[in-house]
Order: sequence, then C-alpha cells, then structure tokens
Amino acid sequence: MIIEIIVSVLILAVLIKLVADLKKGKITSSKFYLWALVWVALAVIVFFPGMIIFLAKGIGIERAQDLPIYVSIILLFYLLFKIGIKIERVEQEITNLVKRLALKGKK
Repeated sequence: MIIEIIVSVLILAVLIKLVADLKKGKITSSKFYLWALVWVALAVIVFFPGMIIFLAKGIGIERAQDLPIYVSIILLFYLLFKIGIKIERVEQEITNLVKRLALKGKK
C-alpha cells in the first residue's frame, strides 16, 4: 500500500513536470508522449500487477517479473541509439563551425 502511494506521488510529479516542460518548449511532443507512456505504464504495473502476468504469458515470457526488465532494456537501448545519433550530429556541426571560423580568420 505504501509503495503504491509513493509511486503515485512520483508519477504525478513527473507527469506534471513533463506537461510544464512541453508548454515551455523544453521537450518535443514526441518525447512528451514517449515519457508519459512510460510513466503511465509504470502506474498500470503498480496498480494492476495481474496485467503483467497476462501480458507476459501472452507474448511467451515464463516469469512475469522479467517483462518489465525486458521492456526497460529495450527502451534503454533505443534511447542510447537516439543519444548516439544526436552526439554524432552535434560533432559534425561543431566540425563545420570550426572550419568556417578558421576559413573566416584567414581572410
């Protein structure tokens, strides 16, 4: 019971922060929906643990406790991939900027 209250307060706080960040333009709507989905899914898991058993059995996972771990690992790899792409793009932009500044300085 206490864990449900703690998780509920945490989820509510994160969702409020997400909405505020979306309104301020700090995050895109796609990121908002992704993170809102993650936190709402966590709430569903906490309040309806039987649903995890149903979902896990439906996709062929023997132990229901493994499903959130698998989903978390997949999500982390996806986010790592996206971060890697962004870092590569930023490195290219910095390289181009340095080249332009160097050429501008020679004139």
